[in-house]
Amino acid sequence: MAKRHRFERKEDRIVRKAGRRRPYDRMLIVCEGSKTEVNYFSAIRREKRLPNADIAIVPSDYGTAPLQIVEYAIDRFNEAKGFDRVYVVFDRDDHDSYHNALAKAEATHETLKNDLKARVQFQAIPSVPNFELWILLHFRDVLAPIHRDQVYAELKKPAFYPSYAKNSLTVFADTKDRIADATARAQALRAQFTPHNGTDPYTDADVLTGDLLKIANRFE
Repeated sequence: MAKRHRFERKEDRIVRKAGRRRPYDRMLIVCEGSKTEVNYFSAIRREKRLPNADIAIVPSDYGTAPLQIVEYAIDRFNEAKGFDRVYVVFDRDDHDSYHNALAKAEATHETLKNDLKARVQFQAIPSVPNFELWILLHFRDVLAPIHRDQVYAELKKPAFYPSYAKNSLTVFADTKDRIADATARAQALRAQFTPHNGTDPYTDADVLTGDLLKIANRFE
């Protein structure tokens, strides 16, 4: 008999105490990049030993335009419907379909039903100008519009993260001790700005990071 994942064993104990409701949501996370964002969130799943079957992290097979990512996430979900939440992770950059993607993600929220006939949360995780803003927030505030090239330049300063490289497998491990600071800065931006403007600094990467860590915390 195959060895069961530790989450499955602990989940059984929690379910017996609290009824048949699953103690955490199954997630489908569809990312713009095939490596940078996938590597970051996969590193959380790997370090925290979250079950691959319930936390799927994949790149979009339709392309890297934000609207393509949303459309792929919808189609991927509809293949099996075995998720409770769907996240679409994309950057503002210079994408023409950025605003359409935000609108479609909002319109799709709670319109899909999963294998349990429950309405599914569908959430965009945008970053303006790019995902690296989330990493930079681990080291300093960003309070005004910033170009993606400047984000990279700031991030690689000696006082911050000079070894940073796109597609790195170690970004989460290198920055995880600063997540609380980065989250506070991202929340401050969210209180001041909206992703719909598309120029002000903004990221919801902290929301998805926090949701993954909350699942892990239930079993520690």
